[in-house]
Amino acid sequence: MNVLIIDDQPDVVEGIRLGIDWNFLAVSHIFHAYNSEAAKSVIEQEEVDIALCDIEMPNGSGLELFEWACEAYPDIKFIFLTSHADFAYAQQALKLGGFDYLVQPAPYELIQDTLQKALLQLQKEKEQQQVLVYGNYVSKHEKELLNVFLREYLSGRQKTIQTVIQYLKTLSIDIEPEEKSWMVCIQILAPDKLPERFGQELLCFVVENVFMEMMGDYSRHLLFCALNAETYAGVFYTASTWDQEDICKQLDQFVLLAKDKLHLSVACYVGWETRLTELPDCLRQILELAESNIVRKAGVFRMRLEDIAAETVYDAPNFEQMKHYFLLGQYQIVSDMVQEYFRKQERKGRISNKILAYFQQDFLQMFFELLSARSVKAHEAFQQAYDVMALKKSTESLSQMFHLVDFVISYLKGLEEENDRETAPVEKAVAYIRKNIHQNISRMDIADYIYMNPDYLSRLFKKEKNISLTDYIVQEKLKMASAMLRSTNLPVSVIASNIGYTNFSYFTQVFRKSYGMSPSEYRQNSQK
Repeated sequence: MNVLIIDDQPDVVEGIRLGIDWNFLAVSHIFHAYNSEAAKSVIEQEEVDIALCDIEMPNGSGLELFEWACEAYPDIKFIFLTSHADFAYAQQALKLGGFDYLVQPAPYELIQDTLQKALLQLQKEKEQQQVLVYGNYVSKHEKELLNVFLREYLSGRQKTIQTVIQYLKTLSIDIEPEEKSWMVCIQILAPDKLPERFGQELLCFVVENVFMEMMGDYSRHLLFCALNAETYAGVFYTASTWDQEDICKQLDQFVLLAKDKLHLSVACYVGWETRLTELPDCLRQILELAESNIVRKAGVFRMRLEDIAAETVYDAPNFEQMKHYFLLGQYQIVSDMVQEYFRKQERKGRISNKILAYFQQDFLQMFFELLSARSVKAHEAFQQAYDVMALKKSTESLSQMFHLVDFVISYLKGLEEENDRETAPVEKAVAYIRKNIHQNISRMDIADYIYMNPDYLSRLFKKEKNISLTDYIVQEKLKMASAMLRSTNLPVSVIASNIGYTNFSYFTQVFRKSYGMSPSEYRQNSQK
């Protein structure tokens, strides 16, 4: 709290400033002014809560200052101090709305007591204002607050139901924590295909109102909230005598109406009868049921407690056979196998996020094995050609899983085609070497012939044949030379010339290095 002392006599201002126990009053700042204009300047620049103001001052009285303040700063409490015991002054000051009127010289104890009363009055008015503001806010945002409280509790972020119950009491809804209830989740199945007129707030408003209308008398005991942009929760309380069959019939009508009138594809998931304190766990189970609706089928789905305990059955396809077809390049057969597998699982009602997750793990394991056989690292495949976020989403729907399968098929098919393209230049190089074996062939000659960079050709050749291009040329020449040494009586020098060696001694040196003996020794040994 801040106080402004206004008096044209500095000694009066100083006396009040020193004579009052401001710490006791919890006053933060004490301002002063010696005339009305100076007081206005302080009020305009500082936050003033109480003004101790003399009435009789030159260049504008305290009453005139008070009238000015009432227009622009009506919350300031004015306590008037004057040496004139004229009741007319007091009457006018109080009529204008002044807090009190003290005749000078007034004891400091009286001034302090009056200040304390003014401070208490200010505090009371502020509390009343806060209550009023809160009340107006609650009245205006009643549904928004209920939506927040209920969503926080159902989602598990608010651990106790008491906050919701206390708020409901302000709405004249009196329920107990152990009260029996039913929960229904409403899921908009194709939010990306909603009409343009539906914003999120409008969609929530429409869904809630249509839902309440369809539920008839049940809606009188319904709490409704939006969990997210496409999922809503309805809690039917005081439901100990309610019939789930009847609720589901009403929900069937709601799903049909949403489709026919609102053009919304909707799925409703009905939980079991439970206490309000158990709703968060019930919601978690219902959302798992909703997630298992991979094919995004509209309708009403009931959750039974025995379904929760049932273990997910995963009947894996024959991945060894699938791998075999991949190795044979039978990519269409692989695609057909996957499509047929999921058609069977769908007929058995076994399509869920868990089933998709199990399939994804096995399918990727097979893919990584095929990549490893081709010396390709998994991250290279996904970095270059596939969105990692799409990989995470592949267990959310069949369409996303088929997208992953199509990617794997396309990628492996591309590797095979790339391998074929890389092999062709190597085979051309081999054919050129064999055709020109009698000449002195260089790496540049071969590269020019097949229109390829000689360095790249060398790397490609080494990768394909596991031998350098230069060593391969020598190897093929020596194979030809050894064959002629075994089958003809041609002089060694002639044989060397026939395979492109004009330097006889160099030929002998190269031959000895490869066969461990001279050409003549090789001929003699082969004729024994």
